[in-house]
Amino acid sequence: MGKRYYCDYCERSFKDDPESRKKHLSSFQHAKNRADHYSFYKDPEIILQEEQGKIPCKKYMSSGDCAFGRSCKFSHYTPPMIWELQRIVAAKQMGTSQFIPEGGWPDTDEIVKEFFVDITKPETTKEITYPIWEVPSELLNYPNLPPSLWPLKPESITDSNFAQWS
Repeated sequence: MGKRYYCDYCERSFKDDPESRKKHLSSFQHAKNRADHYSFYKDPEIILQEEQGKIPCKKYMSSGDCAFGRSCKFSHYTPPMIWELQRIVAAKQMGTSQFIPEGGWPDTDEIVKEFFVDITKPETTKEITYPIWEVPSELLNYPNLPPSLWPLKPESITDSNFAQWS
């Protein structure tokens, strides 16, 4: 069997030769499927502009189904969906507004020094105190405990030979 061409937009395969591929790529169904695919990646502002200019689809609003699907000239967005789009657009516009603090933005070199350079200075480091664990009274009766059950001490944490553990 010869090579097959699979179209991701149309979810079908056919014989891979230049004539078949050209015929498929110029077909109405392929163009519609490709447009539907890329409509998922539109900006919310564009979707809101398009949907506010349309009137609601009566068939879709009454039954939840429309024979035309995404190519319907009427809007399939409900009022709560439009409100949500408006909220998203407003939040996006607020996030992109040019807000500059009164004193200006701090120098990035100062931030780097504050968080990465200054932490290595000895005056900023603190001495770590380790808690001392007591041996539970139940374990005092067992003199030959495996290393995994020994009480932890700061010296034993740094100088442990885990290969001994059973």
